[in-house]
Amino acid sequence: MPTKATPPIATSEVRFRSLFHDTTDLLLYQNEKAIILDANRAFLDLVDEPKDRVVNRSYNEYLPPEVQPLFAEKLAEAFTGKTVRFDMFAAQGKSAPRHWDVVKIPLRKKGVVIGVHMVARDVSEKTLAQQEIVTQNKDLQQFAYIVSHNLRAPLASALGLADLLGTEEPGSPHFEETRTHLHTSLRQLDQVLRDMNTILTIRDQKNLAEAKDVPLAKVVQQVVHNLQEVMEQGGGTVRVDIPADLTLRANRAYLYSIFFNLLSNAINYRAEERPLEVSVTATGGEGQPTQITVADNGSGFDRERAGDDVFKLYKRFHPHRPGRGMGLYLTKTHVESMDGNISVHSRVDEGTRFTIDVP
Repeated sequence: MPTKATPPIATSEVRFRSLFHDTTDLLLYQNEKAIILDANRAFLDLVDEPKDRVVNRSYNEYLPPEVQPLFAEKLAEAFTGKTVRFDMFAAQGKSAPRHWDVVKIPLRKKGVVIGVHMVARDVSEKTLAQQEIVTQNKDLQQFAYIVSHNLRAPLASALGLADLLGTEEPGSPHFEETRTHLHTSLRQLDQVLRDMNTILTIRDQKNLAEAKDVPLAKVVQQVVHNLQEVMEQGGGTVRVDIPADLTLRANRAYLYSIFFNLLSNAINYRAEERPLEVSVTATGGEGQPTQITVADNGSGFDRERAGDDVFKLYKRFHPHRPGRGMGLYLTKTHVESMDGNISVHSRVDEGTRFTIDVP
């Protein structure tokens, strides 16, 4: 029986050229001056240029100025004979900024480095997933704190009061007083459980919430209308300066919650010695990032002393005013669900300004 012919093995050069041109990673071959001597199909597709317009040009022409020194440093290091690996976040050519895992591999001939191959792999999805894991771990740490402190305190109190209740005569003054304290502890326990359920529900639905083009001015006016009575009782006024046609791609309920929490805070923590004044402004739209500002002339707080605790769960900075420390935590959660960022500037007896930036 004749043996089946074995397919010929491609030459090393053929295998290399196939790998060079067909891989989805970006591959460049450069000289010591960063001139591109060869580029694969993935790089040409990314910068949207033909090969004859890429070869013999400096790679710096495809990099933003802020990362060019880094690439020059790593290229020089590779020409010493070392394989160099590093991460960067940058655009290349006309592409959007991405996270890249970059390796520079020296090519030697008779022991001398004659050029460097650069391999760049797009790791944006992996990097974002790792950032999400870090965020989730921080949330888990905060929930661990809640379980160990905010749940344990009322539960321990309730257990102690229940034991004490068993030693009291039903109907006696001490019995009724102990039962009242027991009900208070159980209500506190119930409130913490409700808070946790609210937070977990929002976290679970963050990626499922339907986003639409929401007119910002209408949402703010709805919040102002719903808070108008309590605002007028405190002698306060709200000025809204938002273009009527400015929309934001978001979940409308989340936007309402953001403005409701911020305006409610302004009312709750107003200064007693002057009428409350609140301004809500927004700019952006038409492809530009949106910036929202909510500012008041209320009692303010010591921003420097508060540090990173401002948006943490159950953190409060006005102990003599009612509140649970939930509002700003939920506000930050809603803003982050839109890939946005919220910051705050505040001074005691001067007021507070929240700034929300959404890409």
